[in-house]
Amino acid sequence: MNVAVAKVRLRLTAGGSLKDKRRAVKSVVKRAGDRFGVSVAEVDEQDSRRFAVLGIAGVSGSARQAERTLDAAVRFIEDDRRDAEIVVCEKEIIGGF
Repeated sequence: MNVAVAKVRLRLTAGGSLKDKRRAVKSVVKRAGDRFGVSVAEVDEQDSRRFAVLGIAGVSGSARQAERTLDAAVRFIEDDRRDAEIVVCEKEIIGGF
């Protein structure tokens, strides 16, 4: 079993309220999770209107497949949100379970 995890920090370029941010984050979290079969959650910066930090996790029998799925989910988040840019993305594959 291999676990792929990522921490993605987004800078939101469109000014708006926390309510607007939460709506955008909720949308991308749900769609990325549904599309790639990974768990996605906002894990930090919940009270910031300019930044969001997402945690992404997925499990696979193959380390290569886990990494591909994680990379695809990160690309999807980057391409999906025209009003956000990824400023930091940390990834790790944990194997040997």
